[in-house]
Amino acid sequence: MMHKELDNVIVESNISIDYFDEIINYIKSNEKEILNFFSLSGLKEKYQVKILDYKSFKEFELAKYACTKDYVRGDTDADTRTIRIMDLNDQRKFTTHTDANLDEILKMIMHEFVHACNDEVKMWVRKTIWFHEGLATNLAHQDYEITDLETCDFEKLEWNFNGYGSGSYSYAYTIVNYLLSNYSHEEVMYFVKEPDYLMENSKTIFNQAKEWTKKMRPQR
Repeated sequence: MMHKELDNVIVESNISIDYFDEIINYIKSNEKEILNFFSLSGLKEKYQVKILDYKSFKEFELAKYACTKDYVRGDTDADTRTIRIMDLNDQRKFTTHTDANLDEILKMIMHEFVHACNDEVKMWVRKTIWFHEGLATNLAHQDYEITDLETCDFEKLEWNFNGYGSGSYSYAYTIVNYLLSNYSHEEVMYFVKEPDYLMENSKTIFNQAKEWTKKMRPQR
């Protein structure tokens, strides 16, 4: 067992990994930016960040969701204040992420840390998952690109984000990137704090983002 306690998280791995110190240093260097976005000085209680081997991660996934998906490699549980990430080498061996790298792992941990901070401010509702996943992918600086939204079925994205299939995270990243680029921080945080208001305005936001992406795409 590898173990390190930091200001806001306790990092553990149930197997020996050679990138443990990189995780510690990356969290120390990047947590403040995310905390500041949510106007938090720190988490009320520390989260656990657990790096798990494939078997342990899938046992957890099956117990929580009654199924497993071959692309799932991270999870945040607000009730137990635990962030779980599958080991890098096991991601390569056993999931669709055969080309996974350490940078992805580090950003994935911060993606889940965004969710943890988000939960401190306001718990999500199902119809706003697209917003919170978009916020996490943007604030964690994950490697997504602005995507054409003409092909996005937004109603399906709202109601069944996890079952949407290919493109859901790219669409979410793009819509929230539009928000972060064109709305004030106060306006975005109001969406975080007031899910009913977000749901009332989500279709308008999507249509605005769709027009924005047309302007963002390179001219041929």
